Amino acid sequence: MHFSTTLLLSSVFSFSLALPADFDPKDLGQLPQPGRLNVSYSGITYSQLSGSLGEYEKPDPTSKPFTIKAYNSEHPKTVHEMDITASNGKFWVGNATGSYCPRAVTDCPVGNVTALQITKEDGADLVVTLREGQSIRVNERAELVFANKSVPMPDFPRRPKEPKFALSPNPIPPLPGVSAFIYSGVGKASGYLACPIAPEGPWQVFAEVRWILDSYVPGGDKSQCIGIDALATNYTSPTPAAYQYA
Repeated sequence: MHFSTTLLLSSVFSFSLALPADFDPKDLGQLPQPGRLNVSYSGITYSQLSGSLGEYEKPDPTSKPFTIKAYNSEHPKTVHEMDITASNGKFWVGNATGSYCPRAVTDCPVGNVTALQITKEDGADLVVTLREGQSIRVNERAELVFANKSVPMPDFPRRPKEPKFALSPNPIPPLPGVSAFIYSGVGKASGYLACPIAPEGPWQVFAEVRWILDSYVPGGDKSQCIGIDALATNYTSPTPAAYQYA
């Protein structure tokens, strides 16, 4: 184991975010309606927009929020000890966190840090203000991905009904007491692969599962990927890391 484009959806909401060329605004999910509400979430109290549904109950987490870094001491000049970030629906090493916040929100998080936490039933969520939340999965191409909870994830026969994420204590002998963010679903992965988009990165993160194919990774050659562990560090801010990752 080793953006800034301005998108105007209406006269009420506008957003500044980095978007891919083929972005569909429907992928953002439903936006909350105006109104203010204080919500307590895993010890975090913050203000957010609320709508006619009243208080949105986020999943009960089983871990405190944390950030993750890539670890592979054999690659000190590339991925080693670089942040693993969420952007454009995927996870990356050597790429900036992608996020946005509606202008109607007066206390937007900075949104430049990717924070996540383990939830019940071995799931994992991003730590966001967005009422519906954002979940993390491994998709049919072994990519580590995220999406709003209202967006259905593609299904495939080899994936378990529920994701299998966890924090594993003492995953690396040279670093006692350090936890790792692991995936143990289909394929029995515990580490990840960082696969380069270009020779100098960034690197896209995949679960290191047995069934990953060359055609799944950028460049079509998984031998160019670097095996990494995802080491967890506590996220200590009293507020969510982003309104929504994008």
